[in-house]
Amino acid sequence: MSHPFETFCNAFILLIEKKTTLVNKASWLLETTGASDAADLRAALDGELKTLFSDANTYHQLLEWEKEGVLSQRELNVLVRAFKQAQVDPELLDMLSRKEALLAQSYATFRPQLDGKEVGVNTLKEILKKELSVEKRQKAWEASKQGGEVFAPQILELVHLRNRVAHELGYVDFFQMQLTLQEIDPEWLFTTLETLSQASEGAYGTLMQEITQAQSHRFGVTPEAFGPWAWSEPFSQEDPLDVEELDQLVCGVDMIEACRHFYSLMGFDVSAILARSDMLERPGKSQGAFCVHIDRKGDIRTLNNVKSTLKWLETLLHELGHAIYEQGLDPKLPWLLREPSHTMTTEAMALLAGRQAYRSASLQLLVGKVSPQAERSLKRRQLIFSRWVLVMTTFERGLYQNPAQDLNQLWWECVERYQKIRPPKGRKGKADWATKDHIGIAPVYYFSYLLGELFASSIEKAIPNLATERAGRFLQEKLFFPGNSLSWDRLIAQVTGAPLSPQAWLEEFADT
Repeated sequence: MSHPFETFCNAFILLIEKKTTLVNKASWLLETTGASDAADLRAALDGELKTLFSDANTYHQLLEWEKEGVLSQRELNVLVRAFKQAQVDPELLDMLSRKEALLAQSYATFRPQLDGKEVGVNTLKEILKKELSVEKRQKAWEASKQGGEVFAPQILELVHLRNRVAHELGYVDFFQMQLTLQEIDPEWLFTTLETLSQASEGAYGTLMQEITQAQSHRFGVTPEAFGPWAWSEPFSQEDPLDVEELDQLVCGVDMIEACRHFYSLMGFDVSAILARSDMLERPGKSQGAFCVHIDRKGDIRTLNNVKSTLKWLETLLHELGHAIYEQGLDPKLPWLLREPSHTMTTEAMALLAGRQAYRSASLQLLVGKVSPQAERSLKRRQLIFSRWVLVMTTFERGLYQNPAQDLNQLWWECVERYQKIRPPKGRKGKADWATKDHIGIAPVYYFSYLLGELFASSIEKAIPNLATERAGRFLQEKLFFPGNSLSWDRLIAQVTGAPLSPQAWLEEFADT
């Protein structure tokens, strides 16, 4: 005779599977069109999904089964964590869903004004990559921050609502709650990040001297006048050196076909994924990039805004890295466990894949060219991006600890501390922090990128040549197939033979 938990699961999973699929389809519609009716639909469906997890009697029954030690312990663990965050006023959950959908719509549809014309993110990035006029660069950088005044009030509403949820559930704030529900020990996380920060401080300081000197010479300004407008991207999170030269590597290359071929060398067919994906930019569409598994049954899609740049080749590889992870999940796993064990594990695969745009052996396969500049850029990118994650994670912790403080001041304090970039003049009273969409629509997520980079470096030690069927089998069997049947720390230990550590990353990118 089956255990009552199994009987419950069989009925309940059918409900959340159907509703989750509908939410994902509505989200896809919203991100690809920016339509207000799509936002309304997503909000309504997401609210209904949250309500399915809100029944207090069911939650307490799950806790009782947890004490009994039922056989399906991992499924039970996933459900307990999902139910726990929904044990609040249903009206509060509904309000969260509606406001999150509206914010997603705002990010998707907003376009800043530059010289009286609407421009997209790709256009601003092109200016920051190529323009030599300091005045024009500053105008483009400032335009990239215009959305802050639109997004900040919406984000702050969400922060207060999220903190209300956390307080009702007995947590200090939403940030701490999310870490705990993601099976992340906050003390361990910030100890790990601080260890990496200190160990890479010398390497990053040397790099900043190189960047400051090169860009000061390029734009004809003193190092003291060097500002964030001198970088090739609005958040100073990417390598600003050799950008135009590196973009020449993909000139005339069909990057989508190159990625399809590259993954085929690993034994992965991504043709169907690419056929379902949305690749080119247009008005109303989200300007970012992501991968979504609509139904956990194989409907996997990516959204991109492809341009002929090396960064977009990296992004395509990255999103398809997420896609092959989802494609490689054991189809016999229970629906609840047919997902990555944590965002950091799927980010590790995506980040590992993205690195191949700069690795000489992989670059040869992708575009038929080799570039020592690309290998050097990869090291710079890793150091730069690590500091950016430190900014995001530290700021987000402070945001939820005290949303009433001067958040733009906190933002620039984090930027100056970790990225070593001085705040430009005239930013007092602005909302530059709000222009990074993850803060509003993907909260308490960004740390996963850096933990994913650490994991990716450990994986590379086991499979240094990614574009082989041997590497593909290793990833399929060790990383993808288990899905969420293991906690993230057990999975990492299974893949690499050791707990997650910064050591492999530091050895390669920080010369320690």
